[in-house]
Amino acid sequence: MIFRGSFDNDKNIEKLEYKFMVSNGINRISLNLNKGPFEHIIISLEDSEGRTRILTSFKTTKKKYYLTTHWESTSNCCIPGELPEGEWKLKLLKNYVVSDEFELEIKIENGNLIKKENMKKITLKDCYLDTKEWYAGELHNHTNISDGGISLRDIKKELIKKEIDFIFPTEHNSVLTKYPDIDIPVIPSTELTLDNLGHFNLFGLKKIIDYYNHIDENDTKEISLTKIFKEVKKQGGYVSLNHPFHNTSRMFLGLFYNIDLKDLDFIEVINSPTREGNNPYYDKKALEALDMLWCDGHKIFAVGGSDNHGESLGDPLNYIRLDKYETKNILENMKKGRTYISRVGEIKLRMENNGQIVYPGDEIYGEISIKILSSQTLIWRVIKNGKVINMIVGQEINIFNELKEGEYLRIEGVSEKDEPMVVINPIYNSLKKPSLEKWFQIKEKIWVE
Repeated sequence: MIFRGSFDNDKNIEKLEYKFMVSNGINRISLNLNKGPFEHIIISLEDSEGRTRILTSFKTTKKKYYLTTHWESTSNCCIPGELPEGEWKLKLLKNYVVSDEFELEIKIENGNLIKKENMKKITLKDCYLDTKEWYAGELHNHTNISDGGISLRDIKKELIKKEIDFIFPTEHNSVLTKYPDIDIPVIPSTELTLDNLGHFNLFGLKKIIDYYNHIDENDTKEISLTKIFKEVKKQGGYVSLNHPFHNTSRMFLGLFYNIDLKDLDFIEVINSPTREGNNPYYDKKALEALDMLWCDGHKIFAVGGSDNHGESLGDPLNYIRLDKYETKNILENMKKGRTYISRVGEIKLRMENNGQIVYPGDEIYGEISIKILSSQTLIWRVIKNGKVINMIVGQEINIFNELKEGEYLRIEGVSEKDEPMVVINPIYNSLKKPSLEKWFQIKEKIWVE
């Protein structure tokens, strides 16, 4: 079956639906993307029982998907299992102005099921042997399953070479269902990309998100995003605002929608620092936003991501303090803010509050001592309630301070060129109730057009 059409240039949001019948006893359905714009237009296949079985987009180099009754022979981004008879639906969701023709092909067949290469299922139940206290992970990356220039096989090589302890695969809109067989946690995630005016990583997803049924053609983008965030939280997942101020000559990538701040768990403050044309100015603006949020009482923690599309995986890395080396503990301690971001490898970090060991993200009372040892000489800034209270140059620093009620303290290390190299999440003492509710209340105070 061939489904052809064209997108309406006059419509910002456009939903197209094509129905077809599946008879009893079928063991394979294939979806071919024969033609279409290389854009973030979401493609989903829904079975006769209303379950999303394939989720991809036109922004991919992968043009063929196999959905079968067995996991081993089913393509990535697809949910295997019984293929129930009845009416199935092929759905297209366009969220910004695109005018182009498309052609999709569905094949329904019985045949021999061919096992794919050795892969493992992506789950939220991975548990591994503890070997250390701090674990390094990559939180923002892409392969050729969306618009990246690197394969999953090559990603595996990079993970092993750089000794990365966990990864959140964040393909645009799609959730990977399988991954090269590697002995580290692979945490189901995606980069929500309805357009290029606001991107979000959705971490720790338990199932595919049905974007098509969450978005109405008359919705504002803020309403659409709120619906999706609600579904993420219902699943026990988390929302991270990506590159909130990036603005290049090629496209806008900052956040241009006035979302509710309560929906955010994280904000990406170091993004793709090695990519050609990247400007650390935008990361510094994200750090300004972080301070403004904390001054207002929001416990939204900093994360970083290479946003790798084939350039350099693991720059920066996110270091998380774990009690157990398992997926569940990674997500829980990220939410607690027990993390720091580094472009210079692992640092030695020791924090004490009244003689007790504490970690970034902890609530403390009274005196705090912090010791840091880095492999590189950096300019270290000690920031309390948005103001730099101390600046130290070196590899090793010792800090003593006291936090009164309503205060927070964080530390960042920058290069001689003032590029953020290390960002340690805040510790705090009894933050006030937030008064800021919307993103534009942050953006309008610090954004320079």
